[in-house]
Amino acid sequence: MSWVTVEGVRVNYGRHTVLDGIDVTIPQGEIVAILGPSGCGKTTLLRSIAGLLPVSEGSISLGGRVMSSANLNVAPERRGIGWVPQDSSLFPHLSVGENIGFGIPQGSDRAERIASLAAMVGLSEHVDRAPSQLSGGQAQRVSLARALAIRPAVLLLDEPFAALDPMLRSSLRTEVAELLRSQNSTAILVTHDQEEALSLADHVAVMMGGRILQWGTPVDVYERPTTPWVARFVGDTVELAGRWVGGEVSCALGNLRAVLMDEVVEKGDPVRVVVRPEWITIGEGDIEAVVTSVSYSGHDGTATLQLPDGTRVRSRLAATELPGVGDRVKVSVRRGALAYR
Repeated sequence: MSWVTVEGVRVNYGRHTVLDGIDVTIPQGEIVAILGPSGCGKTTLLRSIAGLLPVSEGSISLGGRVMSSANLNVAPERRGIGWVPQDSSLFPHLSVGENIGFGIPQGSDRAERIASLAAMVGLSEHVDRAPSQLSGGQAQRVSLARALAIRPAVLLLDEPFAALDPMLRSSLRTEVAELLRSQNSTAILVTHDQEEALSLADHVAVMMGGRILQWGTPVDVYERPTTPWVARFVGDTVELAGRWVGGEVSCALGNLRAVLMDEVVEKGDPVRVVVRPEWITIGEGDIEAVVTSVSYSGHDGTATLQLPDGTRVRSRLAATELPGVGDRVKVSVRRGALAYR
């Protein structure tokens, strides 16, 4: 069932168009990541769904009910939206429990509901503490519990892990994803972190310039990016000049199986060939190369390889498989390349 539907949404700031014809359909219970660089319109889209910004054209529906259109803007408090901001924004004068229960109406089961939410986010022993006594990760858990307390129709997360250190960010986002899925929550995560989007979401929308350039599963977006820009934004790329020869491309890496990503390309036309560094392997193949540099990253690393025509490409390998500088190696590509007009 479609739970969040954004159709043809345009948002203007004066004469400046910030969102330009956004279309998104999110099934109930899915986690969706809105991925893009700063200024692309990610947070504007989130604020429009929350009702904090009116739309100039199009509509936004939640659970089949229109919440926003050019002539309608249902108040944020009447949308059943939960919001988790970048910083936890806890009320400093309230305890953890009081923060969690802020949106819960007074009643006989309020204390039980607060206790249940605190346990859900692993903070049962912290309900009487002040926010100032919490770590950054604990504060974000409180913010999440507070947002879930109202049983929101949709949970909006605006870069909620950006202010945390890398180790905590990785562990907390995994915990949050598991929690949301256990609650069958529908959630929209705004982020500029590619790893975060690809590892957490069921679907990813890649935005640029107020438009969605690609919508798909994390695998689709990473392995079949619609444009070279999307390919570069969601991961590392090796890009080569080539020629389309029908089912294959001819380039400095040889004749490679390829997927044509543009319709208007004829046999013999020049194309841009895109592969991921981890698709390039060493140890076998018909192309010889010389290792010109090696970058070690702990669990893996990259080797820069100079091909016979002078072209340089990068191969990402497990650290135990890294060659030495000056080594002569055989090179192959383990999967089909991508070809763009």
